[in-house]
Formats: sequence, C-alpha cells, structure tokens
Amino acid sequence: MLLLLLGACQVDDAVNLPDNGTNDEFVIGKGVVTFTGYAPLSHKPIRVHYYIPSGGDPATMPVLFVFPGTERNADDYLGAWIPECTQRKVMAFALEFPKSDYASADYIEGALFDGAVERDEKDWSFSLIDPLFLHIRESLGGSQTAYDIWGHSAGAQFVHRFMLFKSSPYLRTGVSANPGWYTLPDCNKSYPYGLKGTSFANENTQRRFFSKKLIVALGKADVVVDSNLNTSAGANAQGANRYARGLYFWEESNRLANQTGTALLWNKLEVPGVGHEYKKMVSASVSLLFP
Repeated sequence: MLLLLLGACQVDDAVNLPDNGTNDEFVIGKGVVTFTGYAPLSHKPIRVHYYIPSGGDPATMPVLFVFPGTERNADDYLGAWIPECTQRKVMAFALEFPKSDYASADYIEGALFDGAVERDEKDWSFSLIDPLFLHIRESLGGSQTAYDIWGHSAGAQFVHRFMLFKSSPYLRTGVSANPGWYTLPDCNKSYPYGLKGTSFANENTQRRFFSKKLIVALGKADVVVDSNLNTSAGANAQGANRYARGLYFWEESNRLANQTGTALLWNKLEVPGVGHEYKKMVSASVSLLFP
C-alpha cells in the first residue's frame, strides 16, 4: 500500500507541476523554449519541449535529449518520458525540428549532405546538440558534464548517425529505438546506407563509433511494413522490416568491429511483443539509461 501511495504521489507531482507554455527560460515544470543560440543555424530555430521535475536540483539532475519520430511530435514524446523523469529526477528535453526548415534528410541524416555535396560540420543539424546542452547548463546554473540521447523511429536514425558522425565531449549514452533503416559503419557501402562517398570512410571513424555507448533497442514485433518505411533497394538490403534491419545492423557492426580489431561497447535490447510503439520502448529502455 505504501508503494502504491508513493507511486501515486510521483504521478500527481508531475501532473500538478506548472505548464509554463512557450517561454524564454527553462524553469521547473513543463514548457517550450525556442532555441536560436547556435549561430550558424539561428535562422532555423528548433523548439525544445522540456520537463524539469520538482524535488530535484536542476543544477545537477541528468540531462536527456529526446528525438521524436517522423511526425516531429516532440510534446507527445515528452509526455511519455514525464512519469519516468519524475520518478528518477531526470530533466528531459524533446527536440522539435520544424518540417518547414528541416526536410527529412536534414533531420534523420543530420543535414550531412546538400544534394551530393558534403556540408561543413558547422551546418549540420547534429551540430546543434552540444550548444543546446551548454545553453541549458548555463541557464540553470548547472554543473552537468554529460548528457544522454534517446530517439525512436526517425529520431532513432538521428541518434545513431549523430553517434557515427559527430564527436562530442559531452555525450554519455545513446539509445536508438526502432529506426526504419541505418547508415552502416561500412566503408564499402555507399552513403546513405554506408560510409562510402563521405570523408568518414575510414577505420578511425569505425573505431570511434564502436567505442561509444550505443544501445540498439528493437521491438521484436516491429515487423509491419507501413507507409513510413523506406523500401528502397538500399534499405531492403538491410532486411524486410525494422526488426530485421536492426538485427542486420547489429550483426554487421559486430563483424566490422572484429575486422578492425576494435571492442564493440554497444548493447542490444530486444523487447518481446512490442512493435513500432515509442511509449513501450521508453518503458523498456529507461533503466538502461537511469538504473
């Protein structure tokens, strides 16, 4: 009974916190901040849907960035994280990349390319994340030295490619849950399905990627071929559905890690009975980020 009452108090605490709407600062509760603090992309602001639980210290609570699926419905994804963040005293920031400024490839591929031309790193969507972390830390008077990232579907594509292409001194762990297709760390496969044709087609990129803390999270029932699934020849070569493609990515990455003599520091999470369902993937993976 006591445990039930405590659980109810945690949920009530989250529900009763203020919804601050759209504002300029991060404050206790739930709200939205428009981020323009990264100069090269200040003309393409992103909306940060955030939740800061009460009872914890914003200066020290862990920072989690959440990347939504193809609908860019960041507020819905934030809602899925609120009960977990309330219980664990974690600050969540769900990032909305507006479709008006960020086409599909500018989101899921981090704007790495402009057509056939590889962009300068400062112009990648990936390059927003570290400045946003520093802005949050400064705004809250924080002392955090690291952040974690979690993405589902299209957001999971952002996560695994961010970890493949971007070097960040602040990233701790990333969870890529149920992406539709992958960029493999394979120098013999052409981009966007591999590294060939990019300046990253080398063993240094592979070793760096394999040494990061990536969690490949797969719903074992994520086998439905829907209208959002990439069915190009390059994607289909990875498997018939999202679950099969995740297994292929895992197996091929293990093979390439062995080939380069690098220890693979990743983990794989397979969730029985779960399809393309972000709320259930949150519940299944949260303890791997915040035990």
